[in-house]
Amino acid sequence: MNSTLVVIISVVVAVSSCIAADANDGTQSSQGRTFALVVGGVIRDAEENLKKRASISVLEGFFSGPVKIEQQNIQVLTDTGSGRISDEGRSTADNIKIAIEALAGAIKPEDRFVFYYIGQANVVGQHLRLNLSGEDITQDTLSKWLKPVRASSILIVLDCPGAGLAAKALAGKGRVIVCACESEQHYSTQLSDFFIPALQDLRADSNSDSRVSMLEAFTWASRQVDDWYRQKKLLTTETPVLEDDGDGVPSKRPWRYETSGTDGGIASGFFLIPKEW
Repeated sequence: MNSTLVVIISVVVAVSSCIAADANDGTQSSQGRTFALVVGGVIRDAEENLKKRASISVLEGFFSGPVKIEQQNIQVLTDTGSGRISDEGRSTADNIKIAIEALAGAIKPEDRFVFYYIGQANVVGQHLRLNLSGEDITQDTLSKWLKPVRASSILIVLDCPGAGLAAKALAGKGRVIVCACESEQHYSTQLSDFFIPALQDLRADSNSDSRVSMLEAFTWASRQVDDWYRQKKLLTTETPVLEDDGDGVPSKRPWRYETSGTDGGIASGFFLIPKEW
């Protein structure tokens, strides 16, 4: 075979290999589109209500901006306390179900889906009740509604009291469950104040690859939450936990997954912002 031809073939093979490797590195290009449903639950305290609504606004901007989610693939539902809002935009049980069904109809297996709840909740027996406009929903109801979602990668964030109680019902293959606190912690939570900014803050990039994974954002936010309570000299009533190995038992320290062999591995490779080419 002509030596020049051999060189050309070698180059083609090498380039093809690089392209194949990039196409399978877990970036958005290989996983299709991203879809998101953000739900703002009922919050009685006026000051906290304003703070949580600000977090929802920042999160919506993050999804439409850096994450580059198409507008029709983002749905935001809030409670009636947010001012002028249509009935379709209120965070009611019916509207959440309708929104999930609509998104599930468009989502393909290679896509990703994010469900993010910010608001109050209460625990009754073994049921976490997300406080909504009208009838509340439990973790079992939410789990049932999410079953038709075919996305291979799903991120569920519950920023509410008692959130850890929902981990078992929501756990599954390819799912990262972030809970603001453990099941027995029933006070207001601060997670979103730190987790949402961490999603695009390179200070959270612990391995210096210029990207922030869900595990890195969680780790950064967890430490910020601890610092918040320490600086205010308050008893820590909030311990963020993460579940991603499918056993339904969330971990307080998923960043130790390489030695613990439990939660953290999936989250370490889950990115929301597309890789820059």
